[in-house]
Amino acid sequence: MKPKILAIHSGALGDCILFGRVLSQLGGAVTLVAGGPKAELLKGLGQVRAAVDFDALPMYEAFSDTPIEECRLPDLLGSADRLISCFATGRPVAERRIAEMCAAADATYLPIRPPGSFDGHLVEFWGDLLGISIDTARLGRDVWEVPLSWRQLGWRELRNSGIDLNEGYLVLHPGAGGESKRWAMERYVELARSLRGDIRGVRKAVFVLGPVENECFSDDEIESLRAEFPVLSCLSLPILAGVLESARAFVGNDSGPSHLAAAVGTPTVALFGPTDAKHFSPLGLGVHVIEAGIMQLIAVEDVIRMLSNLWLL
Repeated sequence: MKPKILAIHSGALGDCILFGRVLSQLGGAVTLVAGGPKAELLKGLGQVRAAVDFDALPMYEAFSDTPIEECRLPDLLGSADRLISCFATGRPVAERRIAEMCAAADATYLPIRPPGSFDGHLVEFWGDLLGISIDTARLGRDVWEVPLSWRQLGWRELRNSGIDLNEGYLVLHPGAGGESKRWAMERYVELARSLRGDIRGVRKAVFVLGPVENECFSDDEIESLRAEFPVLSCLSLPILAGVLESARAFVGNDSGPSHLAAAVGTPTVALFGPTDAKHFSPLGLGVHVIEAGIMQLIAVEDVIRMLSNLWLL
């Protein structure tokens, strides 16, 4: 019987996808506790057996003085043979309480980033702490299969935005968690204009915007974008996976959609600024990274050249 593994990560989408990459190598029946719909995403993509919404749990009980037998969290988490968590790392009391709550004899708490001196990817660092060897090249060849129902939902969104599915499309995602990690929207628009008719098998660039982008870009900017290009806004994660899986290529910043595009096998150009791509780059067979200390130092021509390396031009 496979060991029961309880895995906890309260971080952003890209972090959870990298976490899922490691969990898939453990050979256990994994229950993933992650925020919002991210756990369900990884379950639907076949990387974990069960999903629990972190945001719906009373996780504050891990830090309280309430006797464990009086807490609700043990019943909600369930029992496990092994606990692997990126939550509460470095908080000894909380670490002990969570392990006791799920009755795990083996508990490993992982940091959310490797030390600066580590000369490798975050998943390799996690693998070292978990006692397993992680081969990032092999992980990159492991394409996550998107369910047909999700792909069909993505196709519907594309058709509703005027995309002919018989013609190829390129997905552009201009968002990221922080301003310093975002390539300027003007550069994305310039890129989309430059690529018209130049990519073999691609007729249109499609912009994908999430809640963060709807907040950081003005209404006028978004309406101007819609006037010139198809724009898909605030897609659910299953629909986003379906849209990405069918794309000819993806261009985005250091963000969750970049990691998801790479995971589902879409050729991906990931733009990195202050974040160290050596530690956090997306993992995938067709991933190419452009890295600069300051995002705006990346030229549109650099991205076009990288797309040509993906045999698209």
